[in-house]
Amino acid sequence: MNDNAIIRRIQGGDVDAFAVLVQKYHKNLLAFIYRFVGDPHLTEDIGQEVFLDVYKSLSRFDPDMGTPFSAWLYISARNRCISELRKQGRGECVPLEDYHTITGGGDGAEAVLIRQEGRQALDASLEQLPEPFRTTMVRSLQGASLNEIASQCGVPQATVKTRLFRAKEKMKQLMKEYVGGVCHEPRI
Repeated sequence: MNDNAIIRRIQGGDVDAFAVLVQKYHKNLLAFIYRFVGDPHLTEDIGQEVFLDVYKSLSRFDPDMGTPFSAWLYISARNRCISELRKQGRGECVPLEDYHTITGGGDGAEAVLIRQEGRQALDASLEQLPEPFRTTMVRSLQGASLNEIASQCGVPQATVKTRLFRAKEKMKQLMKEYVGGVCHEPRI
């Protein structure tokens, strides 16, 4: 059963149908929220608040208007995260500690240090991206397809491509600044 059919059931009074939507989106939504807040307890709290807000607002959601439910859900989550982080005075930092592919691996102290410095540079660069670019880049780093990102952000796929291109260009520039300009193009 697709999201629109489930939403119509909920709007028709079938409160148990909401559990189907929660089950479908819970894991990915929490991963999305965690990218913003970096705290597992806060992630759970925000996730519950988002689902509660969405449930209360479903009477106003029109499945026939063309906006996918997933986009509405993720936009609600993003807004809740930003609000919570502002309330806590933490800005909008996005930790990336679970990305182990920054360097080629290895278990020696040098490899660990290189990975740690790479993560710090990536994290610092990502924090400086403007909001729509950051969200798009984080979803891409999480392995979401262009189509999934477009659906979750409520924008056309072409917009996602543009945001990713601009985010990557800006991150290259920021990463160069972070590591002191050592990432120069080779001279011939």
